[in-house]
Amino acid sequence: SAASFAAGAALPLLVVLLTPKATVVLATIVGSLVLLAALGALAARLGGAPLLRGTLRVTFWGAVAMGFTAVLGHFFGVAA
Repeated sequence: SAASFAAGAALPLLVVLLTPKATVVLATIVGSLVLLAALGALAARLGGAPLLRGTLRVTFWGAVAMGFTAVLGHFFGVAA
């Protein structure tokens, strides 16, 4: 579980490291959503679930989690 989490976190981290500072927030959001979609598709394929359904489910709930995190960060004064 910890290794899977670290591997999944490494890809968005690479996006952050390789993106110019002026566009890092947008690139992180888009990159994370694209990577979530890819991982959702992979999980659906490996689990024998419908591909589109699995992809959309992981991407949607990942976007919700990112939005919730951004709102909490705003309330606590944490800026990107």
